[in-house]
Amino acid sequence: MDTRVATTKIRIQQWIDIFQDRAQSGLKVDDYCEQHQLSRNSYYYWLRRVKEAALQSVGTKFVELEEPEAPVSLDHTYNTNNISSKSLTIQMNGAFISVNSDTSKELLTMVLGVVANVK
Repeated sequence: MDTRVATTKIRIQQWIDIFQDRAQSGLKVDDYCEQHQLSRNSYYYWLRRVKEAALQSVGTKFVELEEPEAPVSLDHTYNTNNISSKSLTIQMNGAFISVNSDTSKELLTMVLGVVANVK
């Protein structure tokens, strides 16, 4: 591994720790930077670098889905016990799929792919 790449990875990890510490402290960025003698510009520079590194590590993945033969209906439902909890119900090929914010994208993609191919 190139030493420059290794150094960058180490710095990114150090800044990830700093970002987590700042979030846990509850301080605003300016206040945190002042207390820890960090440059505000450095803070945002490394925040951008960390986000870019995260996007590169995830990569872009697309799943091609065929258009379903049966019509798909989407119904928004809300849990009256917790108004901030939203869910989505998808009716497709006779199946009802309920999705909420806890449903992972991977699981939803897999289930929709399977249901789309049911005949």
